[in-house]
Amino acid sequence: MKVVKAYEMAELDRITIEEIGIPSPVLMENAARGVVTALLERFPGVKRILVVAGKGNNGGDGIAVARMLQLKGIQADLYLPMGEPKGDGALQLDIFKRLGYKPLVKKPNYKNYELVVDALFGTGFEPPLRGDISKTVAEINSSGVPVVSVDIPSGLSADTGKVFEPCIKAALTVTFQFPKLCHILYPSAKLCGEVVVWDISIPEKFATKIYRELITPESLKLPRREVDTYKNREGHVLIVGGSAGKTGAVIMSALAATRTGSGLVTVGVPKGLNLIFESRLVEEMSLPLQGEDRLSIFGVDTILKIQDKFSALALGMGMGRYEEGQDIVIELLEKWEKPILLDADGINNLADSGELEILKKRKGVTILTPHIGEFSRLTGLSSEEIIHHQTDVAQEFSKRYRCYLVLKGARTVVSNPEGMTFISTRGTPAMAKGGVGDVLSGMLVSLIGKSLEPTEALRLGVYLHGVAGELAEERLHTESLRARDIIEEIPRAYKSIENFLKGADTINQDDRQG
Repeated sequence: MKVVKAYEMAELDRITIEEIGIPSPVLMENAARGVVTALLERFPGVKRILVVAGKGNNGGDGIAVARMLQLKGIQADLYLPMGEPKGDGALQLDIFKRLGYKPLVKKPNYKNYELVVDALFGTGFEPPLRGDISKTVAEINSSGVPVVSVDIPSGLSADTGKVFEPCIKAALTVTFQFPKLCHILYPSAKLCGEVVVWDISIPEKFATKIYRELITPESLKLPRREVDTYKNREGHVLIVGGSAGKTGAVIMSALAATRTGSGLVTVGVPKGLNLIFESRLVEEMSLPLQGEDRLSIFGVDTILKIQDKFSALALGMGMGRYEEGQDIVIELLEKWEKPILLDADGINNLADSGELEILKKRKGVTILTPHIGEFSRLTGLSSEEIIHHQTDVAQEFSKRYRCYLVLKGARTVVSNPEGMTFISTRGTPAMAKGGVGDVLSGMLVSLIGKSLEPTEALRLGVYLHGVAGELAEERLHTESLRARDIIEEIPRAYKSIENFLKGADTINQDDRQG
């Protein structure tokens, strides 16, 4: 499912109206029908509803909603705090009046209603709200009455995760054809409540050039094992990192790689710490490298001499930030010919070196998996700018440096060198724990090492990781989840996606939409 910006949605509307010939009032009727359907499903038995409508097309949608509710025998009062609408909204108001209904003359008491429908501003609005209408929004919020927003909560920008005060705090948002960025990115997504995407008959084929998509289970491809396969065919990944006090990061990555399906997993670690890894890992092998309590540059030659044994490399988990670490990262980026994934201090050491241009020179697949703070160090962008414009900054980075990016956060964004971005909404706040990113890196390098197409591997890995986290939380508790618990749920996460793809409804409808 595509995720659109306001100007893209406006262009899709234009194509549908002008080139396909579906009149705009028909689209408005379809939109209103979607709002009414979703509203009544989620608030059954509601008797008193107030529709607050603006002067544009969003207001027209709201007026149509009021009319449809009235025709169902529900009291749906219409309030026009900005005056009568124009364009298609005026047509809807005329129909409303011809049926014998009249808008309220005086400002209502919002607390007298069971539900408020917010149809003040849509995707064309540029925040912030000003003047009397900002007071109206504040009064609606303070009333405590649940709000259903039409398309987007009034006061938000469709194109960003940024919140502009005041803006409507919705319990339910019904949007049309495609979700907008404000429905997906945080913190604005928190103000949208449940988001329902309603089809209003805009042909999806016209959205092919939009570069943003939600990762949904039906869009995933699971790896397949041939009956005559063998362990090397399933990938032999090398995970390099670890330092005194941070050995657990590599261990968790290795365990996650095995659970995700790697035929063989080897950890490249400082020889002074090797006994720790030997005592903690069973199926996985170790490659002792020069260095006592952290990796030495002299270990790079050891890795490069045997790189033909491996199908992919993950570098940086628990590595530490130090000048020699920068040299290790740069030399491996220069000389490792196969896919390489940089995480954690692999990214930090690259950022500290200032040698980002080296990414452009690599011929092999390059993947970076930063969280927001690491990406800030890498790019110089503020954390706020990254969070509010997550898909844009990810796309720009991948295109500029010709690499794949997994930008981790409350929403995780995958971007590729071709400029496509994919958003995962799976996961849970319980995953805000140390080691969770190390688990993800192990999962991703495992899938890359199995020779899956990189974008497909990253999309699957990110989604699988989120589902495993949700399953672990369900089994345990939000506060008690550990990174290791996610590893234990990888098999069930695989099974849930597999069952869905086979037609067994083990992932609920909300999950299918992200």
